[in-house]
Amino acid sequence: MKKTILTLCLTLAAGSLSSAQIIEAVVVRVGDRIVTRSQYEKRLRDTFNEIAQTTPAEQIATKQAEARKRLTDELINELLIKDRADRIGIIVNEAEVKEAVTRLKQQYNISTDEQFDSSLKQSGMTRADMEQRLRDTLVTNKVFARELRNRAELEDRELRERYDREKDHYRLPERAHLREIVVLKPESGLALEMAKQRGTDVAAKVRAAGADFAKIATEFSEAGTKDRGGDLGEVRRGELLPDLDQAVFNAPTGSVIGPIET
Repeated sequence: MKKTILTLCLTLAAGSLSSAQIIEAVVVRVGDRIVTRSQYEKRLRDTFNEIAQTTPAEQIATKQAEARKRLTDELINELLIKDRADRIGIIVNEAEVKEAVTRLKQQYNISTDEQFDSSLKQSGMTRADMEQRLRDTLVTNKVFARELRNRAELEDRELRERYDREKDHYRLPERAHLREIVVLKPESGLALEMAKQRGTDVAAKVRAAGADFAKIATEFSEAGTKDRGGDLGEVRRGELLPDLDQAVFNAPTGSVIGPIET
């Protein structure tokens, strides 16, 4: 008997971990991190203010238009870096932020907190804004140092260029947590038709109101996963047969799909 899968009724329990999308009040999403519309607009205002203060008047409009076009990509890149930092356990503590503030003051010959706050105010920023920027920079540098090669070997510009080229390497592929019910497929004849009907009947049971997928899988599935309620665990996009892969990763969380004959 040729044993191939006739029916797979699958429940998805996890969605994408890596894609970025634009939806309503959320401008950018990467994994579990988001940038809201208000955060996006504040970042854009801050960028415009910096351009206005550092750019000749005749170039301001052009520079601001270019900044607006780049901003979404910049935010996605930043969230990718933060997401990777989360996954490899990189953190920045308060002492590191304080040290970065001290270096910044020295760079601009600022000796007191009052002068520092005044300078930030002129730039349209608060101390909290600046500290968050410094924290993000420190996280970025740590990710570059950990994931590429010795930080001392590269300049900041080279690090960022290489990270931009290789950032897809650090994206985790889309994954789904699945349960399955499998009906084995006979070669032909009446047994094949009966197997197909059985698959259709089981799928109907699963879709019935209040149905317990795990219980039905334990009772009807012919796969080794039946004792686990059909729990197949996590699979990554591209690991399943093409028809299954497309059905699984195009379905919303919690869906039951099938029967699918393979």
